[in-house]
Amino acid sequence: MPLKVLIIGAGICGPAMATLLRRTDPGHSVTIVERYPEIRHNGLQIDLRAWGIPIMQRLGLLEKVKQVAVKENGIALINSKGKMSAVLGVNDSGSGAQSFTSEYEVMRGDLVNILYEASMKDSDVSATGKGDGAPNPRDEDAPGIRYRFNISVTGMAQDEKGVDVTFTDGTTRRYDLVVGADGQWSKTRRMMFGEEIGNDMFKRLHVHIAYYTVKREPGDDDLARIYYAGNGRSIFRRTGDRPFTQVVLMVGTTSEEIKREIERQPVERQRATFERLFTGAGWEMDGRFLKGLRESTDFYADSLGQVKAPHAVKGRIALLGDAGHCASAITGMGTTVSLIGAYTLAGELARHNGDVPLALQAYDANVKPYITESQKLMFGVPGILTLKSSWAIALFHFIMWLITSTKFDKLIVKLAGEDKGGLPLPSYPELKLAPVTQS
Repeated sequence: MPLKVLIIGAGICGPAMATLLRRTDPGHSVTIVERYPEIRHNGLQIDLRAWGIPIMQRLGLLEKVKQVAVKENGIALINSKGKMSAVLGVNDSGSGAQSFTSEYEVMRGDLVNILYEASMKDSDVSATGKGDGAPNPRDEDAPGIRYRFNISVTGMAQDEKGVDVTFTDGTTRRYDLVVGADGQWSKTRRMMFGEEIGNDMFKRLHVHIAYYTVKREPGDDDLARIYYAGNGRSIFRRTGDRPFTQVVLMVGTTSEEIKREIERQPVERQRATFERLFTGAGWEMDGRFLKGLRESTDFYADSLGQVKAPHAVKGRIALLGDAGHCASAITGMGTTVSLIGAYTLAGELARHNGDVPLALQAYDANVKPYITESQKLMFGVPGILTLKSSWAIALFHFIMWLITSTKFDKLIVKLAGEDKGGLPLPSYPELKLAPVTQS
């Protein structure tokens, strides 16, 4: 049964969900609203892991991911002089678990663009509202996918048969289903459950992260590097085969003052806080990285955490990806959570043939085991990424040297499985997607 669906957020979840809906039933009318003026093509390097790989294969998009994948050869642990004590390589054998560097490393903007183009290719309707966000009235109820930029939701009211949504331009429209795919600070979540409860679902890991890019230099190769600066600070450098170098700053702290200076604050305030915290950190920080921090045009910072929503649905409204199930960047499972959520939600909608409330209940129950697995943190994480004392850092260097020099890390990767918890990809023949094949 064709549905009229609103998706809030045009990151990874939104276009993926729209594509799955349209391929299942071309009669669906799908509108995606995004508060930014266009699809955002920036963002740091992300991983495609576990169930996310066969989902992209079933969508016919895995080869496109391979074409834009970052060629990174692993990660090295270094000291303040850049000397390596251990190197963890990439597992590209097609079997076993992936290491820190995934076989499918991709820039966030490239993956978003792949999914966006796929959604538009499957649609009969072009993107609208790139200027003032105004919709094309002829398109609003037609089958297909349409994007409305520069617009967001200010209110929702639902009954047994639909959801009335009010937008920032003052218009109100009615939908059979609303999907919130608007990130870890989801406004949709706060509208569903209330401001305080919605915010409390975000469980902080007491780690703050900043990302920006600097000009690539001759010494920047296909091996990522991590440097521990002490006092809970770590610095990542990643280049791969890109014409630029990514810098990631991470600091672990329970300071309420630092939290207030970073969480949902203006960029310049966040930038000043990270400059203060990382000045004098050593390695390349006090030279090119500090200069890049001050001059960057793509600086982004936030707190790391996980969203623990007891339920990701309420009536005819559902949460997707980080909005309802944020795994956090340190798990490497954020992209996969977005894809498994969209796949499961679209599958249940197809299976229940238009019975939205029943489909959402099934989605909420059936996606939970995958979210639970995705949100599991490795032993010692996040503390092991933000070591504080010099002796702890020295001990970690020694342990990692011992593990890699004896090739014990390769044995672990070989014996471990990539499907977390042994959970297979859910089967939804109703989605009418291509079967999974061996790559």
